[in-house]
Amino acid sequence: MLDKQRFIEIMVGLCDLYGKTPSEFIYDTYYGVFKDYTEKEFSSAITKCIKNRKYNSLPNPAEILEYLEGTSDDKAMMAWLQLKEAVCKGGFNKSVEFADPIIAKALDNLGGWEWFCNSSIEEEPFNQKRFMDIYRLLDKSGLPIENKRLVGFIEGKNNTKPENILRIGFNDKQIKGRDDERDKV
Repeated sequence: MLDKQRFIEIMVGLCDLYGKTPSEFIYDTYYGVFKDYTEKEFSSAITKCIKNRKYNSLPNPAEILEYLEGTSDDKAMMAWLQLKEAVCKGGFNKSVEFADPIIAKALDNLGGWEWFCNSSIEEEPFNQKRFMDIYRLLDKSGLPIENKRLVGFIEGKNNTKPENILRIGFNDKQIKGRDDERDKV
């Protein structure tokens, strides 16, 4: 979590750079948007924004957020790449879980895991466009989406939980935590 005092110091410098008088409103509004990020993430985003910015006005929160999270197009493309990674690593036979729950939801809206894995190479550009459009829409909606495992053929046929679920987009600590949860069940 971003320390408020350090955040204010960064904002004072940013306001000074762009000739803006800092105010409580600016501090409260920007802090409300960025409080859940680390100081390192926030400082890095500010630096990148300053390096790439062509305007001489204070960047708004949405501009800075793009350097923290990427644009909706960036996120949709990353999701598509993770989906393709899952197909290459496990395909239709393997059950898969994504760190980003929007991927599974978007894929369900398209036709599901088995359908996607069995679609032809000729359909890929159309599937990519449809997937990315649905992904952006779900991401923009802000609705809570629960993470869902996409059941592969082997798990579905055997009607048992698989030993090795293909996990895409998780870091090692997240994977270990999920494995510990599964062992408790």
